Amino acid sequence: MTATGVVRQALAGTGIELVGSCSIDAYDDAAPLSVRSPAFLAGARGVVVAGSAGPALWRGYRAFVATDPGHADRPHPYDAYVATLVARADAALDGAGTRFRRFDAAYHATPRIDFVALARITGLGTPGPFFLAIHTRHGPWWALRAAWFVDAEVDPPLEHVPPCDGCLAPCVGGWQNAGDLSAATPEVRARCVVGQASRYDEEQIAFHYGTGKSS
Repeated sequence: MTATGVVRQALAGTGIELVGSCSIDAYDDAAPLSVRSPAFLAGARGVVVAGSAGPALWRGYRAFVATDPGHADRPHPYDAYVATLVARADAALDGAGTRFRRFDAAYHATPRIDFVALARITGLGTPGPFFLAIHTRHGPWWALRAAWFVDAEVDPPLEHVPPCDGCLAPCVGGWQNAGDLSAATPEVRARCVVGQASRYDEEQIAFHYGTGKSS
């Protein structure tokens, strides 16, 4: 099994089930010199990335907090919950004898690597008119959660047809209004013509946009 398959199998049922990968050369060609693979894992052969889509991950988090209410009072409780899940892939890669270095997509995580670029080169999504990577099925209602540099074989990138190609961009009122990440409001995401079946729960939207409670 490739490292891609190891990660996919380890994360099955967690809500973090969008998995893609690419060669390390493809990553290094796209990355700034300071975050290319030799700085973190000499001899790496590939990159595996994993993301969540729709409300499944959030609902799992809420169920977890219901069993451990004190968790919600910890710093960055959602990111901490996600970290416990992606650690399953760490354990699986260890079990397969694969050397790796994990990077989290959490806001406070360091070092920072370009997850938008990783979405593109692994075939999971391409930037739309409001910067977020748009997935062919899930539209803007998904997010990458972690990446692994691995010294192992990985699957080739997924085939991806950019869903914004040919779209008139009603999300932002036309391409002339395309902007950066600050344009990615809930209202704009809700106007995307792709992926509305994967829309986040209202409580989740409030949490991510800072209008809900920390839990």
